[in-house]
Amino acid sequence: MQSSQTDFKGYRRPLPCRPQLHGKGNNMFKLLIMLAIAVLTSLPARASVSVDIGINVPSYPTLRRIPGYPVYYVPRLHANYFFYDGLYWVYAPDGWYVSPWYDGPWDFVPIDNVPLFILRIPVRYYGYPPVIFREWVMDAPPRWDRVWGPDWAHRHPRWQHWNRAATPAPAPLPRYQQRFTRANYPNDVQRRELAQQHYRYTPRDKQARQHWQSHVGDVPIQPPARSNPHRESRPQPVRTHEYETRARDRHTVEHDDFPAPQHAPSRGAVRSPPEPQHRRVEEREFARPARPEHGGRPDKPKKEDNEGGHDRGKHH
Repeated sequence: MQSSQTDFKGYRRPLPCRPQLHGKGNNMFKLLIMLAIAVLTSLPARASVSVDIGINVPSYPTLRRIPGYPVYYVPRLHANYFFYDGLYWVYAPDGWYVSPWYDGPWDFVPIDNVPLFILRIPVRYYGYPPVIFREWVMDAPPRWDRVWGPDWAHRHPRWQHWNRAATPAPAPLPRYQQRFTRANYPNDVQRRELAQQHYRYTPRDKQARQHWQSHVGDVPIQPPARSNPHRESRPQPVRTHEYETRARDRHTVEHDDFPAPQHAPSRGAVRSPPEPQHRRVEEREFARPARPEHGGRPDKPKKEDNEGGHDRGKHH
């Protein structure tokens, strides 16, 4: 039954009712809702959302390494600004932020995804520490168990204990960003391409590697060491009997064609110029012995005359 109301003249008028969808109209409305949900769920979800944290670095900062830590900081910068494992890290009042470029854009980092070496930075290297940090020891890290509560401390009981002798080396600084300032700061696509082309580094930390992939893409794969291509690419011949026979014959022919090398003369010896060919022939003919005149028998040498030969044969 349709309800009604009485107007100021006493007439009863029906109340306006909500429009109801029946039949094909209702089915079409449900179909549109299902399509909208399918489109929203099929979109790729971003791992992080870039935000503005109020930190502006107009040019590439001057980074100094913290002694004993694989972390860099920026002296005389009014911000808690660090560089670790290929990424820039900033601590703001509401938490940590990360970016592969020195002036952002910045992504918020959950408290369980902050690398432990970032949490171990001593208080003295914070350029703009919160008020509560100033009550703690300057050469010790902040009391994150008091900042984030006992639940976080229970999940990370030994966050400030590590083998200092096995501290990893710091990541190389991305100095290719020095030629960019606020005037020519690259956009999102350009930043990704520049990082892939000029910064060949693989983050070691698991959390840092995840943030690197979300900004830059896949982790760059280091090229393998180059080996001798002649030894690996050239296929080895099958050594059959016919192959060995041909190789042995080839070696024999080469050995006969090329005479054995002569020993080089000593350093102090004087080398004489080569003699002409016709001179060698004349010397060879001159050295040949003369043919005898008497039937192949050599001439008998003439007996010398002795002055007293006749006198010696006579006996008086």
